Amino acid sequence: MTAYLAGLLGLLALSVPIGMAMAIVALVGVWFAGVPPTIIVQRMAFGLDSFTLVQIPLFLLMGNLMNVSGVTHRIYDLCSALVGHWKAGLAQVNVLGSVVFSGLSGSALADAAGMGTIEIKAMVRHGYTPAFSAAITAASATLGPIIPPSIAAIIYAFIANVSVGRILISGVIPGIMMAAALMATIHVRARSQDYPPTARPPLRELGARTFIALPALLAPILLMGGMRTGWFTPTEVAAVAVVYALALGLLYRGMTLRDLIESLRETALSAGAIMIIVAGAFAFAWILAQQQVPQRLTQVVVGAALEPWQFLVVVNVILLLLGMVLDTTAILLLVTPVVVPVAQSLGIDLIHFGMVMIVNLCIGLLTPPVGMALFVVARIAEVPMQAVARETLPYVGALLVVLVLLIFFPQLVLFLPNVVYGD
Repeated sequence: MTAYLAGLLGLLALSVPIGMAMAIVALVGVWFAGVPPTIIVQRMAFGLDSFTLVQIPLFLLMGNLMNVSGVTHRIYDLCSALVGHWKAGLAQVNVLGSVVFSGLSGSALADAAGMGTIEIKAMVRHGYTPAFSAAITAASATLGPIIPPSIAAIIYAFIANVSVGRILISGVIPGIMMAAALMATIHVRARSQDYPPTARPPLRELGARTFIALPALLAPILLMGGMRTGWFTPTEVAAVAVVYALALGLLYRGMTLRDLIESLRETALSAGAIMIIVAGAFAFAWILAQQQVPQRLTQVVVGAALEPWQFLVVVNVILLLLGMVLDTTAILLLVTPVVVPVAQSLGIDLIHFGMVMIVNLCIGLLTPPVGMALFVVARIAEVPMQAVARETLPYVGALLVVLVLLIFFPQLVLFLPNVVYGD
């Protein structure tokens, strides 16, 4: 395994895209093993031959359509009316807006790019520093892959062979905990910083903003409710989400034909990039399986007599380190096939394990030098990424506290899936 990882890291250091790097390492591995190289192409094609993966481009398209249809502005206006009058109110609006928008996008980067453009400009206009505005935007964007729908959860469910519905719903309580931790951190920081609140709107205006945003607010309830009642399969839910997003675009009259075409283009590019990584990861996972790496790792862990919580701590430390240098999707695809068999051997619930992994990888979006969320918001705010990273540190600390709680209290993850689907 050491040789494979060394080869992969070497290719990454040469700026080879992660999907291609994994496929190249797998190709070299089968060549040394004397296996026909065509097996790599077959494994890559096999990895993409899944009905479950259809959800990824569909949810990406839904998020892109929401961005161009005017939904983001209506969500922001409602959240501003609800908490904008608090101390450092626009920072609190930033988090609350991400809670709502994460139920529509399923992606941290979609949240950072969509809501972030509106939020950062509004915060800077009201006297917040660009770096502070960008930092809380990046931190709140981590809610995107946690609160359902979640593209990361779909990928994990596909690899680990667990229920898509369970892993999606398991993110609700962790997502709320993360939002509460971020809002509490903002409240504490606001005591030493003079960031003014906005005016509290009249009750009538609050009602009007709620009414206007109501169709968007109903989207997550419609999608999760339809899946739970059996009206739609998880993949059909994604298709219904796209239709609903198109309907909202017509309702709000904020979408033009050019917007629709651009949304389709962005979706194709994003989905294509993800699928290349998925294909490469399947080839890489196959060569590791052929070398019995998961089985050997399981034997090592069993021989070390690690308790489940000790294994979870070790895995999470490794994931935090990997999150500093690798993309979230790549880590999920690379690590999951190796560690899931070990988790099973220790009796760890795979829904709990998966959600802990996803929360951990979302924190990785905030850790340089990779930190994709930092890159996105730094570009929007037009400030150096280093300045944003410094401002993000308190929020990273708050999210780490939530991660520790999720590790040691599995019911925080499992309670809601057990209530909805039964034990």
